Amino acid sequence: MIPNEITIDLGALRHNLSEIKRLAGSQSKVLAVVKSDAYGHGMIPVAKTLESAGADCLGVFEVKEGLDLRGSGCEAPILVMMGVLSDEAEAAVEYGLMPALFQLEIGERLSRISAAQGKVTPVHLKVDTGMTRLGVPYKDLPQFLKRLLPLKGIEVTGVFSHLAVADQPDQTYTDQQIGRFREAVEACRRILGFQGDVHVANSGALLGSKGLELGMIRPGILLYGSPPTEGWPAAASFKPLMGFKSKVIQVRTVPPGTSVSYGCTYTTKENRTIATIPVGYDDGYNRLLSNNGEVLIHGQRVPIVGRVCMNLTMADVTGIGNVAAGDEVVLLGTQGSDKITAEEIASRIGTISYEVYCTLGKSNRRTYVNA
Repeated sequence: MIPNEITIDLGALRHNLSEIKRLAGSQSKVLAVVKSDAYGHGMIPVAKTLESAGADCLGVFEVKEGLDLRGSGCEAPILVMMGVLSDEAEAAVEYGLMPALFQLEIGERLSRISAAQGKVTPVHLKVDTGMTRLGVPYKDLPQFLKRLLPLKGIEVTGVFSHLAVADQPDQTYTDQQIGRFREAVEACRRILGFQGDVHVANSGALLGSKGLELGMIRPGILLYGSPPTEGWPAAASFKPLMGFKSKVIQVRTVPPGTSVSYGCTYTTKENRTIATIPVGYDDGYNRLLSNNGEVLIHGQRVPIVGRVCMNLTMADVTGIGNVAAGDEVVLLGTQGSDKITAEEIASRIGTISYEVYCTLGKSNRRTYVNA
C-alpha cells in the first residue's frame, strides 16, 4: 500500500467548536458547515463528532450530502444551502432536510409534497445582500414573501445571507450587507410573523465580531483549524485537524549537472542527495509546488526540487544525515519542532487553505484519531 496518509484529529475539532462557542457567546446557536466532505476532512465522522459535541445544526451544500448524513444516523437539523432541485424535493421532505429557499416555484413544490405527506417542512430563506451568488435579492424580498405567505406545508424557520468580505480588514461592505440583512429580517417578521433563526456570521465575521448578536453563527473553516485569511490574532487558539504524511521510497546522491524530473527545471550544481516521495498531483499535492514547496524529514525543512509528478515528488535532503527509504515525510503538519501549515502551502501556490484541505483530504486515505 502506498504510505500516504491523512490524519484527522477529532479532538482538535471538539476544541475548535468550544472556541467558537466561547467567541460567539453562550447565547448563540452554532450551524456547523460540513459541506464538500467537511472541507476534505470526511463529512460523516466530522458531523457525528460535531453533533455529539453540541452543534445545533449542520450545513451541507446539496441534498445528497444531507441524505448521506441521515443514512449515517445524524439526527440534527440539516440545512441544504444550495436549496433543492425540483426532482429532489420529495426526498428532502421525506428525510426531514431543511432546504434553503429562494425560488417561489420550489417553495410551491415543497408545499404540495409536504401537504401530501401530512408534514410541515422547515425552510431557511436565503437573501442575497451583495454576494450576487444565490438568494432572493434583498430589494425583491417583500414581494417574494407576500407570494410565499399563502403556501401551506412549509414553515420559514430561518433567514440567512452570506458575507462577501467579512475576512478582510475593511469592513465597510460587510456593514452594508449586514444593514441590508437586518432590513430583510424585519420584512420577514412583518409579513410572515417570522420568529426563527437568523444567521449571517461566517468564520470571518465571528473573528471580527460581526453579526453575532443575531442569534446563530455559521462557522466553516474555523472548525477545521484555519482562519479565513491570515492576520487574525483571535484565530491563534484554533487547532488544525489535518496532517499529511508519507515515506521516502528512494535516496540517491547524484553528481553536478544532474537534472531532476520532467522538463529539467532543476539541475544540480554540485553533489546533492535526492529523496523520492510517492506523492504527486494525483494525491492533491499541487504541481505549483514544483521547485517551490518544502517538506519535513528528520524534523528539518527540505526543498522540493524539480517538477511534482503525477505520483512522485523529489526533495533535496543534502546535509541531513542518514536519510533512508522508509523515513517519515511530513507534507502538512508537525514533525519535531517545525510545522507546515495549510496557509503556508496556500501562500506558495496562490490559493487558500480551503482548497488545500479539500484536495488533499479527498485524494488520500484518512485515519481518525481522538475520536
